[in-house]
Parts: sequence; structure tokens; C-alpha cells
Amino acid sequence: MSTAELLMAQAQTQYVVADDALAALRRDAQARLDQLGFPGRGTEAWKYTSLFPLEQGHLATRATIATPRPLAALAPLQLVLCNGRLQTPPALPAGLSLARLDGSQAVDAEVISDALQTPFAWLNNATLEDGLLLTVADDTDIELPVEVLLQAHSDAPAHCHTRLRVVLGRNSRLTLIERYSALGPVLTNAVTELVAGANSRLVHYRLQAEAQESLHIGTLVMAPARDAVIECDQLMQGSALRRNDVRAILAEPGAHVALNGIFVGRGSTHTDNQVCLEHRTPHATSEQVYKGMAGDTAKLVFNGRIHIFPGAKGTDAQLSNKNLLLSPGCEVNSKPELVIYNDDVKCSHGTTCGQLDEQALFYLRSRGVDAAEARRMLGLGFVNELLDALPDPAVADWARPWLAAALDETAEA
Repeated sequence: MSTAELLMAQAQTQYVVADDALAALRRDAQARLDQLGFPGRGTEAWKYTSLFPLEQGHLATRATIATPRPLAALAPLQLVLCNGRLQTPPALPAGLSLARLDGSQAVDAEVISDALQTPFAWLNNATLEDGLLLTVADDTDIELPVEVLLQAHSDAPAHCHTRLRVVLGRNSRLTLIERYSALGPVLTNAVTELVAGANSRLVHYRLQAEAQESLHIGTLVMAPARDAVIECDQLMQGSALRRNDVRAILAEPGAHVALNGIFVGRGSTHTDNQVCLEHRTPHATSEQVYKGMAGDTAKLVFNGRIHIFPGAKGTDAQLSNKNLLLSPGCEVNSKPELVIYNDDVKCSHGTTCGQLDEQALFYLRSRGVDAAEARRMLGLGFVNELLDALPDPAVADWARPWLAAALDETAEA
């Protein structure tokens, strides 16, 4: 039995059969998953990422509900999910509402549902029992950031599904911190949907700092309306298996999506980022800046795709991926793509892979800096422009020691 067939057999035992408001959504997702199946060795989009680590039985067992670990909040308002289950929520400010995706009420899925095209997103739909729907009312500015902390824990191979949907009304503003923390050999199968109404602005942070033995497969979908702006900063460290599928659909004029990413691999971890920006309408803009660093025997994968549809004239889309190899045994696979069906556009893409500057290392060593500290300093300098651009001080204060610790572990002795 192949890995894909084995995972399919495990996943089918997890389908939820409850007859509630989400039953039709689950049935549709189950049918699509049965048709699509899990990717195998010949699937191009999974060329550099194997699902072999999941053969240990992660999809056969759900992580039990556990007590959340106390972690310092990065925002005045914090919502906590533990193994996919919402803990007691705090009071929300005026204009921000919270609903549970637990089958007690119908969910309007017509805006985003067709964008969930990965098998793990369909598995998330087919097993949906609890999730969050955050809604910002029209003409509302939520002044203080909101953090959603998604924790996972299991002592044995298991999985949990997390679901977060955020909808901004017209002319609204929100800063959202989406943070993942996990311990043990647990797979987090996460789906996040961001819908930004006309002339709205969403600042979104996606922080992934799970333990090395944990696994994470995530789907992030963004849909900005006319003149809406979504700014997304993603910071992640490698784990036993990490896969992020990011898709932005720019279907109305004036929409703008800015994606910045820092991903660090150490030990024998694996990190795969698949990013696709679809320009379906004229006069929308996007930019992607991703920087990766790999040490030890870690593997990094980045595939950035810009898809310009017919008729999307006046598009301006930029893509940059730069990678730093910190040791001889690491590996980086980078593939930028442009698919353009219109002449009146401005697009660019580029990727680089390189090592630390030996002259810079020599200069720091000659000034009394030890080798590990010198490599850490140069690594921080490599991504410093993205750290300095983080608009929220609390996230920046969290990111610098997190990154320094990650670089310390990748530095050669």
C-alpha cells in the first residue's frame, strides 16, 4: 500500500457524520477528498515534500482535549484553541463578533469554499467540528490587535484540525496575530480564511513556532475586495514536516496583497512554502518577499507563483525569494513562477541561494567575536529589513529572540 493509500484509509475513519448545520459542507468535502486523494510521489506540487512522516498513524487518531499551556499574550485580546477546541473566550470590543463553527449555525461558504483545493483543506472541512468565525462590522476600526493562539499537544502520533475564518466589513481595520505552538508528535492541520471587504485593511501575522518533533500542514486563503489591503507577515521555523499552501485571489480592482516571510530550518527539519497569487482583475497589485535560512541537514522549499489572468491589465506583481545556507549539509529548493495571459502588466520575479560572506565572518572574528556569534549576527542581518518593517512592536519583540535562538541552533560548532 502506498503512502497516499495508507493516509486515505486513516483519514476515512475521522469523518464526522453528525446531522447538523455543517453536514452538507462535510459531505461535499468528503466527496472531493475521496476524488482528489492525498498526493503521492508523482504529484508535481509535492515533488520535494514526502508525506512519509504521517505513516506513523497521525491521521488515525485525534489529539485529545488538553489544558492549554500558559503563554504570554502578544495582544491585549487573546483567543485560545487547544487541540482544535476553543477555550473560554474573553469579552470582545464593539464591532468585533465571534461565532463558533461547531454545527450549531449555518456557514456562508460561497466566497471561499472553492479556493480550498488541497486534500488537507478538504479533510479539514470533512471533519469540521469546531472553529472560529471573527467578523468586523462595516466602518469599524479595531484599535487593539487580536491574537488567536492555536496550541496542540500529544505524547503519541495524533492530529488536530484548526479552523479560523476572518471577515472584515467595508471600510474596517484589524490587526490579527495567528500564533501556533505545539509539543510532541502531533500534526496540526490548519485552515485560515481571510476575507477583506471593500476599502478595508487587514494586518495579519502568522507565527509558527512549534517544536521540532511536531508537524504542521496549513492552508491560508486570502480574498481582498475592491481597494482592500491585506498585509501578511509569516515567521516560521522548521519541524518534522511543515507545509504551507498560501493562495491569494485578487478579483476586484485596487486590491493589494503584501506577503513577507522568514523561514528557518535546523536539525533535520523540513519546511515547504507554496505561494500562489492570482490576479483575476485589472489594476490590482501584489508583492512577495520571502527569506529562508537553513543549517545542519534541514531542507527548505519555496515555490512562488504569480498568475495573471486574461483581461487583468494594469497588474503590478513582484516576487523575491532569497535563501542563506548556513552549513554544507542543508538543502534549498526554490522555484519562482510567472504565468501571464496579458501584455499590459508589470511583473518581476527572482531567487538567490548563497552562503555567509567569508570576508564578513573573518572581519567579525578578527574583532574578537566567536564563530557562532558571528554567524548569528550575519543571519540576523540577512533578514533584518523584514524584522524592522514589522508594524506591531509586540510581534517584533517576540520575533527577535525567537530568530536568534533558531540561528544559535543552526550555527556550526
